[in-house]
Order: sequence, then C-alpha cells, then structure tokens
Amino acid sequence: MWLRSLFCVAILLSSIVAQNYANDSAVKIFQQYIQINTTSGNDLTPAVNFWLKLATEQGLYTNVYWFTDGYPIVVIKWPGLNSTLGSIMLNSHMDVVPADENDGWTYPPFSGYLDNNSVIWGRGAQDMKSVTIQYYEALKRLKARNITLLRDVYMTLMPDEETGAENGMVPFVASEEFKALNVALELDEGTSYDLPVSPVFYQDKAVWQIRVDCHGVATHGSSFAVLNTTAIGKCSNVINTFLALRDQEYEKSLGADITNSGSYTSINLNKINGGTANNIVPQIISLVFDVRLATTVNETLFEAQLREWIRQAGDNITLTFLQKDSQSPATIVGAANPYWTAFSKAASTKGFIVLPTIPPGSTDARFMRSAGFPAFGFSPMPNTELLLHAVNERLSVKTFLAGIEVYEQIIYNLANLPGEETSVDPSVYLYYTSQ
Repeated sequence: MWLRSLFCVAILLSSIVAQNYANDSAVKIFQQYIQINTTSGNDLTPAVNFWLKLATEQGLYTNVYWFTDGYPIVVIKWPGLNSTLGSIMLNSHMDVVPADENDGWTYPPFSGYLDNNSVIWGRGAQDMKSVTIQYYEALKRLKARNITLLRDVYMTLMPDEETGAENGMVPFVASEEFKALNVALELDEGTSYDLPVSPVFYQDKAVWQIRVDCHGVATHGSSFAVLNTTAIGKCSNVINTFLALRDQEYEKSLGADITNSGSYTSINLNKINGGTANNIVPQIISLVFDVRLATTVNETLFEAQLREWIRQAGDNITLTFLQKDSQSPATIVGAANPYWTAFSKAASTKGFIVLPTIPPGSTDARFMRSAGFPAFGFSPMPNTELLLHAVNERLSVKTFLAGIEVYEQIIYNLANLPGEETSVDPSVYLYYTSQ
C-alpha cells in the first residue's frame, strides 16, 4: 500500500512541476514556435510574423530579406556600444524536416506538447527551434538586467538549411546586407549527446549530392537484352562500385573517435527512379547519392575517381551534381582563438563540458567558414537522446532552460571581447585541412 501511495505522490509532484513550467514565459514561447509548421516548402510568413512580434516587444530593429521569393531571412539587431567592432552572429534556421503524426508520434509533431515529465514534444524541439529561443531569451535577460554589450549581436534566421541553403545562407553571406553586419564570429547549431558533454562543431563536412542517369536499350519485359546494354545493368555496376567505397569508409568510421567524423567519407544511395510499365525494360534509371566528404579529401582527385568509375560502368551514363560544396576551413579551437577562449570559459562557468567535434553531417556554418568567418556549432543538450529528424523529437524543459543560462554567459563573454584582443580579420581564426 505504501509503495502505491509513494507512486501516486510522485505522479502528483511531477504534474505540479510540469504545471509550473507551463507558466514559464520562455517555455510558452518555445511551445508557440514549435506550433508553427515550418516544414521545408511551407509558407514561412507565420514564423516571420512571430519573430517580428517578439522583436517589437523588445524594441529591436529588424530586417527581412528575400533573395528568392518564398524564402525570407530574418535579421534582428541587438545593438552594442561599439559597432566598429566585429559583431556576433547568432544563426539558426526556421525550417524543419517533415513530420507526419501517422508515423508513430506520441503527441502531434506541431503541438509543442508539455507532458507530466516536463518534456516538450515536437518537430524542431532539438533541431533547432530550442536554440533560437535560447538565443532570444538569453539576450532578453541581459537586456532586462540593463547589461549593454560592447559588440552588436545579430540573430539571423534562415529559411532552408534543411534543403541545402541555396535560397538562404548561400546568397545571404555573399550579399551587401550581410557585409553591413560586420560579423566577427558566427554561432550555429550543434547536436544532442546522450553523454554528459556538449559537442561544439568547428568544421562541417562538404556535401555532394550526385545524380547518375543510366541510359540503355528499352525492350519487352520478357526479353534477355545483354545486361550491360540496359539501364538497369549499367546502374548495377555504378551501385556496386559506389557501395564498395561505402563499405571501405564504413570500416574507417568504426575506428573513428566520436569527435572526428571528418576522418571518413559517407556515401548513401537515397533515391532510385525509373521505369514506365511492368512489362518494359526501362530506357533510363536515375540514382541519387548523398556524399559527405572526409575533411582531408582532395576534391579534385575524388571527383576524377567518381567519373572514372562512371566511365567503367558503361557507355551513355551521365553524372550531375545536384549539390557540390567545397570543403570549408576549420575554426581554431585553442588559445590562439580568443573567441574560443571566451566561449569555452563561459560554458565551463555554467558547468557545461564542451567537446570540439566534426559532425557526420553539415550545417549552415560551413558557408560562413568558406566566406572567411569563424563559426562554432553548439546546441546545449547534454545527456539527451539524439532525436534530430526523428519521430518523437523532444527536449526536457530542464535542459532547455539550462541552455538559456549558458547562452546568456556565452553571449556576454563573446560580445564583450575588447577589440585589442581580436584581429580585425576574422579569417585568421580559420585553417584548412583538405589536401
């Protein structure tokens, strides 16, 4: 009986805690942001209006830019004392990957549901609406304490990180609008770890997305055309060769430290298209491969190898790059970079153990580094199951609120770095790793 009573008390206490969190203003804003369905391809106007409202409440200057119709970029300025010093850019993306509640979500993916265990559920909870709200709440707290920062701080919100950034970060970083921000350092997204540490991305892998079109004879489904004259046969040769590379790189990955996914190249066949009827040997088959290059790969030699494999697979096969990013440099994570020193000291002050890491994937930060600006990717989610892009993406409120506190300290440290301690040329805090 007493065990049952204890269980009931525990349930009651957890419900009370969850209710207290439900009244927290930061939690409410986080839930509201998740409730805006910003799935890639959706109209982002509601998200833009959401941020314009929040910026107005803080009396902030805001711009919205469109380099492509339907892809708004939001820039919110938190002014500092000295705009001649390089600014701190807090970047995030509004778009999220698709989520269908019929895929097994415990709660609707755009509900921002707060359960009795004080966990917020929804698409974007980890990737990366939590971080965006943490930026905002940290800056709001600093402002409420009448703390004026030395450097300008900008929140930038991109529209299409999940689909390659061709309409967001790519044109933005090349624009006069970006140049006017006078950026010294960019912060971007990281990831969760089910460990008591938080990774800090200092380099991203280059993304190559490749379409291979195999053309061959079209004939009756009952015939026996020579296999290497058919689209299927030629594509089979391509697949076997590319996946043999995948096997080799997979073996490398097994020996790689969790902080260094940059030591191997990942390659996956993600799409196969073709065929017109059940009884016709298809004339064309298309394959789409997603490749993330090891950070030391010589891109010229690697492309030459791919093209040679295509040539060996048969005639009338074409290779098209759907996306082909050059390898970005890495940001120095050591005493030679005062921004790293300020960042890591801030994290340590708040009890966060940070781990310099090269992730298996890529973020918008790679375009910043390629343009000559150091960047760190950081999502303060230690001891958190990795659920980016997953069904039942969620984040505990305790972790979310702790993230606001650490960002408050990080922003304070970075935005108060004296000009004499940093170079006017931010590219000095970058270095190249590719061959």
